[in-house]
Amino acid sequence: MKIAKPEASDATFERLKQIIRSSSKGIYELFKEVDIDNSGKISPKEFKAIIQKLNVGLSGYEIDLLLDYCDISDDGYVKWMSFVDRIRFK
Repeated sequence: MKIAKPEASDATFERLKQIIRSSSKGIYELFKEVDIDNSGKISPKEFKAIIQKLNVGLSGYEIDLLLDYCDISDDGYVKWMSFVDRIRFK
């Protein structure tokens, strides 16, 4: 079941983005570890595992919210470039 995608201005989502951006762990390295075929996309299960490995204290609901927001094409996968664009890493 899909969760309604939050707006970019949503305060909860802004907090989630801030947490992900400030993580001291290498999210790109974790993404590449699970993207073994080098396709640039990962499954929802792999995405959830990465966020949990970051140990940033997000709830299951918050991870689902983040997943839905980053699945721009609604194909069930998170693409690295879409994730970067949504989170706006500097």
